[in-house]
Formats: sequence, structure tokens, C-alpha cells
Amino acid sequence: MAPMIDVTFLLLIFFIVTLKFKVLEGRLDAALPKDMGSMSTETDPIEKVDIVIRVKKPGVLSPDPTTRTHSQPQGRLKHYVGRQVEYLVGTNKFRDVGKLSNFLDRFAKTQEMKDDTPITLDVRKGSVYGDVVVILDVVIEKGFQKISFAGSFEE
Repeated sequence: MAPMIDVTFLLLIFFIVTLKFKVLEGRLDAALPKDMGSMSTETDPIEKVDIVIRVKKPGVLSPDPTTRTHSQPQGRLKHYVGRQVEYLVGTNKFRDVGKLSNFLDRFAKTQEMKDDTPITLDVRKGSVYGDVVVILDVVIEKGFQKISFAGSFEE
């Protein structure tokens, strides 16, 4: 009985080791016609908006005196003094969020389907959370829904 169990285990190990799994994930071959279909109309390209957020002057982080407490007399919160942020949309440069908001409003009126217009917020080196949230609020307020984020360490 023992030799038969040994042979069974040897055969089991042999088949497990020599078993090759066929990988089907990510590779589905389909023979579909390239130029034929039920809908042969062309679609209009959707214009994409890239907003680049760059820091022109980093400014100085200093305590906010309006948030003074007994335990923290300088102020609980800190904010940037002299910070300048620049917003680039294509060839247009904005330093004011209000002007960028007006530009996006005009852009949204010229586009028929602003829900489908993708917007990418490209955040550059030196930007902080507050810089991005201000622009994100403006974009959401204007009714854009497809928002994505990008970032790089380029200047």
C-alpha cells in the first residue's frame, strides 16, 4: 500500500510541475471588420482643456495673527505672504482666479457639451494643496465633470 501512495504522490508532483497555465487575460482575439458597422458617422473631436498651475513666487509662510490663541500667541494657522501663482490654459496666462473663471465660463458657453469636456489640472513643482483646491472649486462651479490630475517636477 505504501509504494502505491508514493507513486501517486510522484505522479501528482509530476503533473503539477509540468502543468502550463494558458494566459487569456488581456488578450482577446476578435475578428471584427475594421471599416464596416451599423454606425458609419464620424464623431466630432472633443476639445480638452489643460490647466497648468505654476508657482511664480513661493512667498513666505508666516503665522496668521487672526487665529491667535492663548497657547499659540503667533497664530494657529499659517498662510503664505507674497505668493504668486500662475495659471496657464493653452497660450493664455492668468494670475487671478477671477479672470480664469471668466475664461472658463466663456469656454463653457462655446462648447455644446461641457459635461463631456475633459479638464486636466497639471500641478507643477512648488504648488500646495490650497493652490489646487481653488482651481478645482472653480472648475466644478462651472459645471465640468470629467476632471483629472497630472503633475510633474518640471519647472
